[in-house]
Amino acid sequence: MWLMLNAFISQTFKEAIRNKILYGIGFFAVAIFLFSLVLGELSLYEQERVIRDVGMTFIMLMGVVLAIYTGVGLLHREIDRRIIYTILSKPVRRYQMIIGRFLGIGCTLFVELLAMFSVFLLLLAVRGMTIDATLFQAMWLIYVESLVVAAAALMFSTFSSAMLSSLMSAGFVILACLNPQIGFYAGQSKEIEIRAMMRGAQFLLPNFGHFDVSTQVSYALAIPGMHVFWSTLHGLAYIVVLICIASLIMEKRDFI
Repeated sequence: MWLMLNAFISQTFKEAIRNKILYGIGFFAVAIFLFSLVLGELSLYEQERVIRDVGMTFIMLMGVVLAIYTGVGLLHREIDRRIIYTILSKPVRRYQMIIGRFLGIGCTLFVELLAMFSVFLLLLAVRGMTIDATLFQAMWLIYVESLVVAAAALMFSTFSSAMLSSLMSAGFVILACLNPQIGFYAGQSKEIEIRAMMRGAQFLLPNFGHFDVSTQVSYALAIPGMHVFWSTLHGLAYIVVLICIASLIMEKRDFI
């Protein structure tokens, strides 16, 4: 099984490289460099605060976009090119293919995000700005969040078209970011049915608010280790559930 998973991981990573997905690094580097020049007129303190905030936000947005792109596009390309039939003709279970593809996407996202984070740290170092543990903790939470998005995108792609999967993945991200607000409005609603529906949505959706530490990043505030731990556990729990659902759907799907 491990040999099979390793083959899927390696193939997924190589395909991502062939699709020039790492060009996102260059885009990020140019964008953050130009933005730092625009901020040149600000005071040193404000400049550092804004660059830290915006730089990590850029990385987060790129991670989400890449997670949706790879999670949705990978399986659909295999189906469109008939590669899926070759894979299923071999002694491999469908859940192994889903797990292997997800781990491959995870490796791709890790390389992509690490490269962008390195460019960001280089920019801070060149400009003599603070590099602290908060940035590394925030980067880890961004990576976990991207993995959750990738798992959701992969799940959607097992039963819908590429366009619909992308739209559902984007909607999933928006609702997950609005999870706290959903709970707030559920408490304000007087209709029992609407309140129950919103509570159910809040329970089923991950809470991306756990991964949002932009205030701590902006002001270089310490992030409690337990927050990082429980947020990571929160993300991993949803990843396991989403991958299990994707595997079950793939087991039932007929490609003939």
